Amino acid sequence: MDVQGNAQAERVRKRRRRTMACTQCRTRKLRCDREYPTCSRCQKSRTPSKCTYEDGFLWQQPTTVSTTTFASDRSSAVPLPRIDHTPVGTPSDSGIATGSTRTEPFQMSEPRLTMAGGPMHHDYHGLAGNALAPPYRGRPHDRERKDCFLETVLGAPKAAVNQEPYVNADLLQRPKRPAPAPEQRSQVPSQVDDEHCDDEEEPLSPADQLGISPRIMMRGHETKTRFSGSGIFANLVAQFPDIRSFAEEIKHSTPVLTNLQPDLRRVKRGLFKHKVLSQTIPDPTTASLISMLPSRGVVDELVGLYLTYVESTHRILHVPSFLRELDQFWAMRGSPDSISAAFAAQVLLVLACAWNFADFASLQSKSIGELKCQTAIEWTMHAGKWIENLHTKRPEITSLRLSILLILAHNSHGMKRSQAWLSTSNLVKQAMMAGYHRDPSRYARISTFNKEMRRRIWITIVELDLQVALDRGMPPSVQSFDYDASPGSNIYDDEIHENSTDVPENRPLGEVTDSSFQSVLSRSLPLRLQACSLMHSPQITCRYEDIQRLDGELSRHLSWIPAWVTPDPSNVASEQKVILWKSLIETKISQSLLSIHTPFAIEARREALFAPSARSRMDSAIRILSIQRQVREISRPLSLCMLGEWTLHAYITICQLLHTTKSNTTRAPCHPVSSTFLLHNIPGIPESLLSLVETALVALEERSLLFTKGAKDYYFLSTIVALVKARLWPDQAIVYKQQVVERILSFAQVLFSRHANCDHLDERGLGDFKSNQLAIFKAVPAMIPQPIEFDRNGMLPPPQPGATQVQEFDPFLEIFNWEDLTSVTFPC
Repeated sequence: MDVQGNAQAERVRKRRRRTMACTQCRTRKLRCDREYPTCSRCQKSRTPSKCTYEDGFLWQQPTTVSTTTFASDRSSAVPLPRIDHTPVGTPSDSGIATGSTRTEPFQMSEPRLTMAGGPMHHDYHGLAGNALAPPYRGRPHDRERKDCFLETVLGAPKAAVNQEPYVNADLLQRPKRPAPAPEQRSQVPSQVDDEHCDDEEEPLSPADQLGISPRIMMRGHETKTRFSGSGIFANLVAQFPDIRSFAEEIKHSTPVLTNLQPDLRRVKRGLFKHKVLSQTIPDPTTASLISMLPSRGVVDELVGLYLTYVESTHRILHVPSFLRELDQFWAMRGSPDSISAAFAAQVLLVLACAWNFADFASLQSKSIGELKCQTAIEWTMHAGKWIENLHTKRPEITSLRLSILLILAHNSHGMKRSQAWLSTSNLVKQAMMAGYHRDPSRYARISTFNKEMRRRIWITIVELDLQVALDRGMPPSVQSFDYDASPGSNIYDDEIHENSTDVPENRPLGEVTDSSFQSVLSRSLPLRLQACSLMHSPQITCRYEDIQRLDGELSRHLSWIPAWVTPDPSNVASEQKVILWKSLIETKISQSLLSIHTPFAIEARREALFAPSARSRMDSAIRILSIQRQVREISRPLSLCMLGEWTLHAYITICQLLHTTKSNTTRAPCHPVSSTFLLHNIPGIPESLLSLVETALVALEERSLLFTKGAKDYYFLSTIVALVKARLWPDQAIVYKQQVVERILSFAQVLFSRHANCDHLDERGLGDFKSNQLAIFKAVPAMIPQPIEFDRNGMLPPPQPGATQVQEFDPFLEIFNWEDLTSVTFPC
């Protein structure tokens, strides 16, 4: 009896497992088949939007995906540990758990792993969502459910979900505390809370090995997929789980969106899509390229804008030589056979890069012929076609220069954004094939002038590739240890020419020259390359003290930005360049800070160690938006120069911080951070941050009106800020929803009005926007939400004869593709 009693005392009492069901089935105490994202009961009830699962449920379904399903797709050299089920308290967007797949630490102190830019070797291979898994041998029903789950993971529109934890949920190594005594275990509640502090684990220290799986975005199915990393702002939209219900409320209370659906869809695709971007371009010739150039007054104004706002930050030209060739071009324009087709294409791309910085009325007054809204787009397309037909085997400085200009022109007009990473990666390899990545001073056959130009172009290419990699959430094509070419000299262009034999003396960085921006920004390039490679790896594996050290190095470069003073304060172009340089350097470094801190800041509410990341993330986002507001008050071209993916990232970050403070107040966080405390307790902080956000939104609207397409991003951002304001001040929720609709209609109305007399619209012309739809909407009383009645079981009543079912027509969600940016599947 004593032995049996001792055995019973030593027996560990198990916790009761949380009922695995969606919230609706659990509330109604019904059996749930746990299909993700919508169970069959909720699907039949025609209320799929109410089918939600607790945080962490996605990776706990016992009959969907086995833990070894994808293990065979990994490298055999990397053993993957057996995966236990993720605790119920782990949020679905969390990439943190306990354990690590990497054994070597992320050491900043080793010679080739220094802060100057060391290699990032990753032993973690493959993507989590690989569909090439071994065949599943089991019951047909289980295999069918498994196939559905794979479609959920890889198929559109399951986008901004963390797809790594089901492969390896053990990412954080930390010592375990002793297990509680049996009498303490008996006091544990029978059900585990949705979010709790793990008291059985020791707190993390900065020296502990960490591993975080960045949120990724995979659209498509089977072998036809598109991957985007954590850099794109779409992944951050998943932090707003109630965005869909908010959009549905706007849809139900605004029938005008249903009536305008065809025209709004045209706005989303872009008004240039039908005729301009889809037209067939004949093979350009020298004569055809020259004939496309406008009059000299237009060219001179656009070239001046290019040199001020583009060339000063992307050094690819020797300005005196370019201006001299341009004068020679005008002198020989009557004899096309004497003109280089490459130079004509180069001029067209220079003009296209500067088109949006100019005032259209001013350009038209200087033009002999008529300028159209698609003129710059046609310049870019024809020059791009000519470059494509070159078939360059041995890249040289002219072809590299044309390729850079083509990428810049595409970016200026929002063209081929999904292909930008491929273009810059290919450009890097072309430059490396030509040896631009090696120190040109070692080669005596290269003149002093060409050595300087090679250095400028190489650094510009690496910066372009890094920026696109950050924007797309992809790794950069090179690291600092892949090249030894130094940045260009901090000199005036007049100090060097084609026949120079002596190297000009490098001027101090605090002195304003034609290459000051590149000379200063390139000092932080190795750090930013290293940060980008680390944060866009399959596993962010390092120690938190390494992140803090990286933060310190980047912050030091912020303090090293020179206080440039122009020699002639009355020179507006020089003043604008200096303002642009300071703002852009600070913004680019802040974007890297935002990148390295975002994954840790998201976990700061559960892990006190990451509180500094929450503060640094908020500081970086505020700095980016503050700079944007400052330059917008100075001039419109400066505002356009400072708008980028970093603006969207900072915008979403601020909105997410404000949304978090109000969206889940029923349970206090395990580890409150100071940034949350500030937002909660200091009056006026939310209003000030929202002022920054809405100023950026206005600037983004102005840019979207100039792009070939961009309405979708603008409408996402408009709805998100309205959602945040409705959470902060729920009494005014109807007003904020009305603002979203007004912004949608205003944007479309302005866009159609700008192109009212253009021939690139299809046969529908202005459509319903011939009349002022915004004025019509404002004339109607305030938005009145349409009540949706449910029966006592939470079911929608059957539709009346002749009535349109809710899921048959979803104009708001369909037009703006909410499913692209969220992990929720919408009904067909």
